[in-house]
Amino acid sequence: MFNKKGSLNLSIQMIVIVVIAFVVLGLGLGFVRSQFGSIEESSTQVQDAIKQDLMDQLRRSNIPLSFPAQTVKVDAGGSSVQSIGIKNVKDNKIQLEVQFFVKATEEFEGFIPDDTKEFSTKKNDGIKASILWDDQIQYLPAGETNVIQATITAPDKQGNYLYKIVLMDVEKSEVYAAKTFFINTQG
Repeated sequence: MFNKKGSLNLSIQMIVIVVIAFVVLGLGLGFVRSQFGSIEESSTQVQDAIKQDLMDQLRRSNIPLSFPAQTVKVDAGGSSVQSIGIKNVKDNKIQLEVQFFVKATEEFEGFIPDDTKEFSTKKNDGIKASILWDDQIQYLPAGETNVIQATITAPDKQGNYLYKIVLMDVEKSEVYAAKTFFINTQG
């Protein structure tokens, strides 16, 4: 009925094919893992370089607030990590609080760190976005600088949105510095 030698050859060939498939799969997974590891390492190096560049720029200038981009382009609902440089340009120690705002229909509305904000503009209703940053008070002696990282989760609807970073002088309860920038979302 069955050729036992032919069945055995077929079984051995099948085992060899399965083993080769697992070896190739293992090599492929190892390659992909190493690529993701190098991408993560490169991303960290880029963030460190941006942070160092901001610190150097702030030390050479008399600018109290530095944000490297005028427009940040992100997919709708996507995230972008940005660095914000702050400097005490006064002659005494200062306490600063970093705040973020988005231009809604009538006025700027504030964010709470890592809390989803829902707002409306003249073109869209029910837009959702969030920002995660270190909202602790920044204590800076005269002439000192600091860089704060912020993860901006862009609005979930396509458009161009006006954001504002505000540094509040905690002791005087007044704006120390402010800067606007745009988040441009692609659908």
